[in-house]
Amino acid sequence: MTAVLDFKPSDIPPPMDDAPPNSAVEYPCKICGKEAGPYGGRGRKPVYCPEHKKGNKGSGAKRALTGNDAKARAAASALVQLHGLAAMGLMITGMPQTASALAEVTEAGFEERAYEALLTDPALCSTILKAGTTSGRMSLLIAYAMLAGAVVPTAWQEVKSKRATESEEDAPRPID
Repeated sequence: MTAVLDFKPSDIPPPMDDAPPNSAVEYPCKICGKEAGPYGGRGRKPVYCPEHKKGNKGSGAKRALTGNDAKARAAASALVQLHGLAAMGLMITGMPQTASALAEVTEAGFEERAYEALLTDPALCSTILKAGTTSGRMSLLIAYAMLAGAVVPTAWQEVKSKRATESEEDAPRPID
């Protein structure tokens, strides 16, 4: 019990400040401690440096966004879907190696290369997107056809086995 009575307030260490000492920085960033400014004297004081601000994707080459940017992205995506349709068609017609080669080339950065090329031609983007609505419908039809191709044989086998079981149950049995 004497240990409790020997307590002195000087035994508690002084509180440590969480922020690193930055005497040269007026408004330090919460993350790295760099200058978070500039602060014009009105509104909220800055909390994060330009590198850590919300929505900042970091440094690097930045592209100036154009009005064609969204069209080019959508058109490149439509071309990738068209490649998927072509690969399905090749698989159905019995050319699986060609289908897998097309899929590999498409996955190896085709969409980004097509996007870069389409940025310069808004008219081509519009043409591809108009055709893409037709290919979207066709894609849905092909997807359902493939679904039916996978399910129908299984259902057919089940129906046949069920009929066979029912006919065995309905057959007259010899009396023992």
